[in-house]
Amino acid sequence: MALAITELKSSSVKLDAEVKNVKNEFHQLEINVSSLGNVFDSVKDVVDTNKKEVEKIKKSVEQCSINQRATEAFASDLQKMKDASALMEESVIDLKARSMRDNLVFTGIPEERDEDTEALIQNLIQRKYKPDYQISFERVHRLGKPNDFSERPRNIVAKFSYFKDREYIRLNAARKLHGTRIWVNEQFPPEIENNRKKLYPVMRQAKKDRKRVKLVRDTLYIDGIKYNAPTESARPTPSYADQTARPAPHYSENAGRRENKRPRHGSTPDRHR
Repeated sequence: MALAITELKSSSVKLDAEVKNVKNEFHQLEINVSSLGNVFDSVKDVVDTNKKEVEKIKKSVEQCSINQRATEAFASDLQKMKDASALMEESVIDLKARSMRDNLVFTGIPEERDEDTEALIQNLIQRKYKPDYQISFERVHRLGKPNDFSERPRNIVAKFSYFKDREYIRLNAARKLHGTRIWVNEQFPPEIENNRKKLYPVMRQAKKDRKRVKLVRDTLYIDGIKYNAPTESARPTPSYADQTARPAPHYSENAGRRENKRPRHGSTPDRHR
């Protein structure tokens, strides 16, 4: 009987131990489940954060697309404005050139104080061209402000009343003014004149090569073919002689007979001295 009781107690102790082990394992399981829940919560937080970041990036991409379209539209409008400005500038240059169509620039005429510039030109024409009538002008004046310290006389620009008179003076200048150190040139706006200066060395070389040359405004034709200047990267450095050479006077080898005459009125008073 005593043995049975002892065995029963032993079994009870073992059962208690097993129950404790089960409780411990269950408690550990609860801890693990709680930790797993914390992990899930962390993962959920990360996922939510990533979603927000993705939304921000998506909005940024959409804004970039909007900005790109706006930039492209602005660039297109800017190009249109540049094209319109270039066209307007060309129109202004063309108008300036047309307003100078009847003008000639006389270089090398000595300058005197209180001079009558129109009388100077009239006297030059009468002495060298000897026309049988008096050529009339709209206005004649020196270019720029007087400079007492300059030995070079200022150029004289003369606006002719008739284009045919202007052409007669210009086309015969090489023969009539030979040896006088006086040059006659057409007048152009600075933009066109600068382009012409770049073509003078090419024109001189073409003449040396006995080619036919014709310079119309700022377009050069050699043997009837339009000359296209090389690009800046391919253009050689101008020589010192080219940089300091006097612009070629606008003479013609075919300067000969003058146009048919018609009655002329007297010259206008000098309005610019």
